[in-house]
Amino acid sequence: MCLASSIQCAAIAICMDHTASDWTLMPSIRLVSTLYAGIVGSAFAYCLMSWAIAVKGPLYVSVFSPLLLVMVAVMSWALLDEKLYVGTAVGSVLIVAGLYAVLWGKNKEMAEPQVVNVDTDSAASSSDGKKKRGDVEMQAPISQGNQMNPN
Repeated sequence: MCLASSIQCAAIAICMDHTASDWTLMPSIRLVSTLYAGIVGSAFAYCLMSWAIAVKGPLYVSVFSPLLLVMVAVMSWALLDEKLYVGTAVGSVLIVAGLYAVLWGKNKEMAEPQVVNVDTDSAASSSDGKKKRGDVEMQAPISQGNQMNPN
């Protein structure tokens, strides 16, 4: 994904600016700072995403990724005096509304009781532990005080 976006950005940039002198990173500090920002920034982002996946799961990481666009728009407005356009504001509101909707749905889903399959006819199982045809399983909800062990 990063490679594809880099190729796309390079093609657009070459179309917009044809002079080779604008593309040089002659002072070595410009080259070093560019490589450092790219490598360290990417490494930090991947470590942070891996940690978030381990703590909260992959849904939260994928949901919060579009929020970066909102943060970039706000930071560029605040720090670089860039203009905020109506499309940027509407897009930001839609991203935040989508984030809220997913988090609301996830919270509601987590509040529902979990269901566990419970074998009610353990005597019907054969001696080797395999179920016979016609065995009945029942689904029982798990609540805080009533946790059933399926074994």
